[in-house]
Amino acid sequence: MSVTLYRVSAFPFQGTGGNEAGVVIDAEHLSDSDMLTIAKRVNYSETAFLLPSKEADFKLRYFTPTTEVNLCGHATIAAFNLLRNMERVEKKPYTIETKEGILTVIIEDERVNLQLKKPIFGKPIDKNRFTSALNLDPSIVADLPIQTVSTGITEIYVPVKTLKQLHDLAPDEETIKTVCQSHDALGMYFFTLDTKHNQDAHGRNFLPLVGIYEESATGTAGGALACYLHKYVTKDQTEYRFEQGYAMFKPSQIEVTLFVKNHEIDDLYVGGKMRFIDKIVGFMPKEL
Repeated sequence: MSVTLYRVSAFPFQGTGGNEAGVVIDAEHLSDSDMLTIAKRVNYSETAFLLPSKEADFKLRYFTPTTEVNLCGHATIAAFNLLRNMERVEKKPYTIETKEGILTVIIEDERVNLQLKKPIFGKPIDKNRFTSALNLDPSIVADLPIQTVSTGITEIYVPVKTLKQLHDLAPDEETIKTVCQSHDALGMYFFTLDTKHNQDAHGRNFLPLVGIYEESATGTAGGALACYLHKYVTKDQTEYRFEQGYAMFKPSQIEVTLFVKNHEIDDLYVGGKMRFIDKIVGFMPKEL
């Protein structure tokens, strides 16, 4: 048994970088074990598998090299930009079935927008305990809350004062896992308002609990960061652009739109373009 594998990068900045994803379009004949093995062989942070759905236009499942995750923003953006270029979808909204529920994707000429879930904010985390647990200098933390936020995936958001301090971070993988588990979070997102290209924030995302030490562009995390900034920093702003991936030499741009009613976030979308890498026919889901 073999598949056709597409390798695509989502959220590139000016045609370079982004976050690579594997995409398998007709995956209904694959077992869970096959999908995990393919994702392991592809060895990107996530591979997306498209299947028929009885509840939506498409069903998507997402695997890292070590586990299945409920939702992946960049792999969804990659998959539907690819489908548009292959003329398998039109420039209009579609519904997708994920393990986070039914969501909407909107296909545009050069971009795809993915609906995310409304934000859920956890309790602020004590700065001194947090930095001590990670062996970080507390003076690098900006005067904003350290807090969990979820728009589909729960992560800890940590504000850092400067871009240099952000790029100098090298947190220990096992320590990140322990701290994330203690706060029921899947990852840790450090960010600063000090940016390279006059954007809204510059981020780094660490997710070792799902086999990813650092990710170069994260759609769900970008959505949650926009909600965090709307709550604490920018208030009335509804359009955001974020930089990510520069510490990995994979510059990325993530765009988020918030829809606000009565001062509350009623809906949100993360959007981005794609960079095609290649197509592999006859990719085998066999153990390495």
